[in-house]
Amino acid sequence: MSAEVQNSNAHDDRAEARLLEPIATVVRGVYRLLLAGLVVGAVGPLVGTRLGLPWGGPYVCAESRSDFSADGFTGMFRPLAGVEVMARPSYCTDHVDSAQRLFDFLGGFPSVLLVLGILFLLNRLIQDASREGVFTARTVKHLRVAGWWLLLGCLVAEVVEAGARAALLATLAQDHTFNAESWLGTWQTPYSLVFTALGILTFARIMRAGVAMREDLEGTV
Repeated sequence: MSAEVQNSNAHDDRAEARLLEPIATVVRGVYRLLLAGLVVGAVGPLVGTRLGLPWGGPYVCAESRSDFSADGFTGMFRPLAGVEVMARPSYCTDHVDSAQRLFDFLGGFPSVLLVLGILFLLNRLIQDASREGVFTARTVKHLRVAGWWLLLGCLVAEVVEAGARAALLATLAQDHTFNAESWLGTWQTPYSLVFTALGILTFARIMRAGVAMREDLEGTV
């Protein structure tokens, strides 16, 4: 291979690598920070602190989805004339049993796992694309895996977390029971993540068609 061809290929690789910015830098940085945070957070119980993680602290809290009028608390809420103040109670305890600790953990960890997984998949996509090129079948495969992970993962995470929140609330409030209705009452459809995942899967299909066309053109040259 001549020096001119080698220089041309190196220039093409650098040009394709620039296509991955700024997402490449952001994903690498956030992925490393999240991993470092999880490692630091893992030793939190050993030193008696939760270190910013949404579980493991001395208190466990669950918020009720039922609104009530807070107009009677005039000392705390001072609405203008004709305005009604609505509030949602939050039940907290520092006498936490093992079941409540598990519900508290499941109420937040699936989302963390979802984010960590998508960052891992995107980081691997970026590494392979930087090494082998953006417009390859491997890049398309990584995109499809990331899209399905985000689509299915966000739904599963919300199902688990909604159930955990409802179960935890049932252990803290006398007027709340854990059943299908309370489970659905805490469900929040992750519309933005669903549409983002569908967009990634659609873009993967477009790229797959583009890669196939590129391979056909290269085969005819």
